[in-house]
Amino acid sequence: MTQAAPQNAEALTYQVGVFALVRQRDTVLLVRPHKLLLPGGPQSLPGTILQTSTTGLGVVETALRRTLLSQVGIAVSDLRLVGSHVVRAGSESRPHLRLNMIFGTEYCSGILNPQPSDLKTAHWIALNKLENNVPDWLRLALQELETVAAPSTAAAAPATGGLFSRRRSSEK
Repeated sequence: MTQAAPQNAEALTYQVGVFALVRQRDTVLLVRPHKLLLPGGPQSLPGTILQTSTTGLGVVETALRRTLLSQVGIAVSDLRLVGSHVVRAGSESRPHLRLNMIFGTEYCSGILNPQPSDLKTAHWIALNKLENNVPDWLRLALQELETVAAPSTAAAAPATGGLFSRRRSSEK
């Protein structure tokens, strides 16, 4: 026999945060938001907390792309999940859990233009300056980004004997 949940028990609440680890050559984009959403200090990644009323296909990717355009004025390439972690958020009287998903991507276009309503600053920071002074979740996401973005040796090797590599024989 199953027991019904007590009526006065609060429903478990959670949020989903989506953030972009944007790389441009040997730099990554770090922002300083007015309200910190990620743990580890004042520097953060551009992103947002998804609203539960959001529906549709590709909602995470679409929401993150829109956020990047509205917060910092840039467009990015493919989004690949490079990290995630769970944090306790909210107040002591109304705590909730948040799943933060970090997507790695490459800068495509746009002029970095942080919106003052969302961010204090946004800067491209050299990767070699980040090595020792970052939270674990960011260090691990950077390592994963290097893994998923590295070209495979098989793809880089020239194809031999392919359809277009044969010479046409001349007819006599």
